[in-house]
Amino acid sequence: MIIFKALHILSMFTMIAVFLGGETFWTVAVWRRDVGLLASLHDLEAQNRIPQFGLVALVLGIVFGLLTVATGGFDFFAGWLITAYLLIAAFFVNVAVTGLQLIRLSEEAVEAKAGKRSVDEVVRHMAERRGPLLFFPINVVIFTLIILDMVLKPF
Repeated sequence: MIIFKALHILSMFTMIAVFLGGETFWTVAVWRRDVGLLASLHDLEAQNRIPQFGLVALVLGIVFGLLTVATGGFDFFAGWLITAYLLIAAFFVNVAVTGLQLIRLSEEAVEAKAGKRSVDEVVRHMAERRGPLLFFPINVVIFTLIILDMVLKPF
């Protein structure tokens, strides 16, 4: 059980570091209305495996967490675990809603960098869409709540 718990913690902290590290730069690019930086971040992500590494860490973290519950005598339906499940679902909803908006903006930035779209149009879209600016802070709150829930087990 202790090995699964350790692997769960390591996997989840790896996932948080990977996702929040990248999200910081993406959010700054949108906040500054920096089309070139946003396009560069999109290109950089397309050329490496860092997002896939974060996703693998997330899946492994969930698996190790479930193994910890199964082998550690925990109740799968304890209040603190149900809270964790709901927070993980909130993370996926945030990725599906605001994260996809951020990806679309970055694709527009790439088009602008290639001369296929007006830079002013992309800047206007950055200003109009609040979702991409909320992506990072919402995930910070979700991850903080998950950590507090796991450590304090308040329910």
